[in-house]
Amino acid sequence: MNHDLAKLTPREQQVLDLLIERGSTNKQIARNLHIVESTVKLHMSSILKKYGAKNRTQLMVFARKD
Repeated sequence: MNHDLAKLTPREQQVLDLLIERGSTNKQIARNLHIVESTVKLHMSSILKKYGAKNRTQLMVFARKD
């Protein structure tokens, strides 16, 4: 597990914040950030990889510990 928040881009941090704070779906995150859903999916994949998480639920657990 990596857990290195310093490696998240500012946009990835925004995506992660919306996931953690609101439990937002990709569609909701895209709407909130005024980007397309496929871009959110790319950010989410990158965040999952950086955290070493297998899915969004595991990511939320890891991120809340940081």
